[in-house]
Amino acid sequence: MSKTVILAEKPSQASAYADAFDRSERKDGYFVVSDKEFSRAVITYGFGHLVSLFSPEDYNEKWKKWDLNTLPILPDQYQFKVSDGKQKQYTIVKKHLDEADTIIIATDGDREGEAIARLIINL
Repeated sequence: MSKTVILAEKPSQASAYADAFDRSERKDGYFVVSDKEFSRAVITYGFGHLVSLFSPEDYNEKWKKWDLNTLPILPDQYQFKVSDGKQKQYTIVKKHLDEADTIIIATDGDREGEAIARLIINL
């Protein structure tokens, strides 16, 4: 059976989407929903920025203390990590995305919402 995952930006948004379905069941970090369009889908969500850029010192210890001689700080390749304190929700989201046949990005329709979704999916 195929699995559709709807990725919302935040819990309140996911809850509002779940309310639009005929049936929804809240779980830990996601909703299972169904109606005439979806026999079964999952709505999961980030909260705040689930994924963030590495800190300067994550790239190079000498960048931990700001110094005019080391500016600008430009790593060879930007890297991303799970934001502090958000590993549990990231693990839930990742599990569902890994199992998905279809992913619907349902974050806010602005650049920030799109970036949040793409960073989660890419990591």
